[in-house]
Amino acid sequence: RQLWACFAYATVSISLTMFNKAVFAVYEFRYPSTLTTAQILISLLFLLVWRTVGGGAKQRFDLKVVPKIFPMSFCWWIYVISGVTALRYLNVPMYSVFRRSTTMVVVIGEVALFKKRPSNRALFFLVTMCVGAIIAGATDLTYSLPGYIMVGICIVSTAGYLLLIRLTKDKLGLHETSLLFYNNLVSLPLMGLYLVGGTNELAGVLQYPRLYDRGFQLFFLISASQAFVLNLCIFYATTINSPLATSVTGQLKDILTTSLGLFIFGDVTLSKFNLLGLAVGLCGGIGYAVNGYQEKFRVEKGAILKQ
Repeated sequence: RQLWACFAYATVSISLTMFNKAVFAVYEFRYPSTLTTAQILISLLFLLVWRTVGGGAKQRFDLKVVPKIFPMSFCWWIYVISGVTALRYLNVPMYSVFRRSTTMVVVIGEVALFKKRPSNRALFFLVTMCVGAIIAGATDLTYSLPGYIMVGICIVSTAGYLLLIRLTKDKLGLHETSLLFYNNLVSLPLMGLYLVGGTNELAGVLQYPRLYDRGFQLFFLISASQAFVLNLCIFYATTINSPLATSVTGQLKDILTTSLGLFIFGDVTLSKFNLLGLAVGLCGGIGYAVNGYQEKFRVEKGAILKQ
């Protein structure tokens, strides 16, 4: 179950990144907030249908839960909108190498919240990932300040979201699907207010020349639908493993994401040092993931031997 949860999260995450990038790069749809709103609405629709047919837990809606879940939902909203916006400005390899820094923030959070300290080897690989991101960013020939700012916000909010999933679930005792339902329900008005009051996207969408293109509609629908599946996978992987295990899985899936992003969209301009930074960050991520699973295996083996 633990391995399947990580595999499902990695697969859906790669697919969602590619479809999101295709919507922006191939179809030139420049409206990330609209895509995010569609993702929330479709997620709520799927959850309502799922509950109707008997999926998930039959927990009644409780208005008192809303303020308790708001910090997690707020982090998720910031994480989604900043991640989608960053992907509009950055190519996939650069987006991936910076996103790996999320693990460092998660580790800091786990030390503060759960008193869980990383080993020296884990710290070495974490530093390696960050060094790779610094080298890649300093030598990026497709430099984009808005993209860098948004991906930085995405890193912090993603880490907060992963940590708050664990804290909120343990505190409220909600089933994954109920927690996901509350999360989307609280995020929808935040997204709606931002879309109407903080952007001028609605007017742009109505004038978008490919709005009725069947190919665009298919890619948009798949992208919006996968957000629900990804969120469900994140909840499942984080609750049966840990926030760190979910973040480690993200390092491994970045191997394929980076490889695909180098060749599919044609928006990558590499220099020697930029490629070196990508490689260093990727090696740090792989090393960290392998070390994490080795440490977990040793702990579980030791527990079995004691029994």
